[in-house]
Amino acid sequence: MNIPAIEFRSVVKTFSSEASPAVDHLDLSVDHGETVALIGPSGCGKTTTLKMINRLIDPTSGTILVNGRDIAGLPVLDLRRSLGYVIQHVGLFPHMTIARNISIVPELLGWNKRRIDERVDELLTLVHLPPAEYRNRRPLELSGGQQQRVGVARALAADPPILLMDEPFGALDPITRGSLQDEVIQIQKRLRKAVVIVTHDIDEAIRLGDRIVVMEGGQIVQSGAPEELLANPANPFVASLMGEDRMIKLLQTIKVSRVADLGITAQGRATIDMDATLHDALIGFIHHGVDRLAVCENGAVIGSLSRADLFRTRHQELPDG
Repeated sequence: MNIPAIEFRSVVKTFSSEASPAVDHLDLSVDHGETVALIGPSGCGKTTTLKMINRLIDPTSGTILVNGRDIAGLPVLDLRRSLGYVIQHVGLFPHMTIARNISIVPELLGWNKRRIDERVDELLTLVHLPPAEYRNRRPLELSGGQQQRVGVARALAADPPILLMDEPFGALDPITRGSLQDEVIQIQKRLRKAVVIVTHDIDEAIRLGDRIVVMEGGQIVQSGAPEELLANPANPFVASLMGEDRMIKLLQTIKVSRVADLGITAQGRATIDMDATLHDALIGFIHHGVDRLAVCENGAVIGSLSRADLFRTRHQELPDG
């Protein structure tokens, strides 16, 4: 039996200042290699849920397990050193160089200098900050987006199996936020961590999450793959959270390869890559003014996609709705 990376068992958190629980009998598991996005209105319990994983907040009752171990019985510092944590305002130490900021946890774990230096350079390269240019700078010399990249690198420094992200890009402009989301997607494809991300941005949740967990009043209202929630919201609250343009968003979650006719090739200069989304295809139809696009893989035409294919819903390929 596979042990989840994180598991909540009937977890309750009640604050003395509040009449109702912030988290109310929560049952939730996160698998290794899975990205779960927690989303909902302010006060729904999503941030409290995240902070209970690294014991910034302790539950009132229930059990939280990390890699099958009850975290209540683990030394707090050991637990936190085993988890990567990225927050909205980064929290870099301004008097330390970028290299020192990244190396804090490996130093605490007793890594030798050579191993730490190699890891710093590896991570700076991973987040597209050339080591020779950035390792000896200080945080205030970097832009907000660059500081957030360092925050991601620091969270990954000791190669933790679990990464927690609390509104990590909320303070950034849309272009920088989109760029960093791309970085996280590529990093996750390579490293396959268990990731829990708290966000108020549904587009970010759809883009980053393998699964979206919608919370309201400390409870899970609906949980599922982005396309499931977009196509079949459980109630009007989830539908409103997904947005009036949720069917357009749905197109962003579906690859061309899932609905294209790969047995019939199309002629013409209007093409679409098989790994593109149906949203990309919709833009292609409008831009080129055509009814059919040639579907390509590695530059070779392997099939076609028609406007009718774009809006076709087949039970075995797309969610109902």
